[in-house]
Amino acid sequence: MVKRTRWLVWAESLVILGLLIWVSLEYENNLFLQSWAKSNVGPVSFLLNGTLAGLYAGALVGYAVAKYAGRRSEEERILESLKKKSLN
Repeated sequence: MVKRTRWLVWAESLVILGLLIWVSLEYENNLFLQSWAKSNVGPVSFLLNGTLAGLYAGALVGYAVAKYAGRRSEEERILESLKKKSLN
């Protein structure tokens, strides 16, 4: 159950990333959207030019690398404890 939930969270995160990329591309190519964002969102509209998608992608990659590094170090600790037990 937990493993399925993790996969669903990753799938949802990738869908969100895809939508952010789509909105960023639309913002770059649609002058009406640019003027609407500048008038309604104000100074936060600079995030729509790809900055927000880049930050989100970086956070996903950082989390994945940290999770993988943590898993590798946990496996190494388990192997070391097994080696110590086998030597005794």
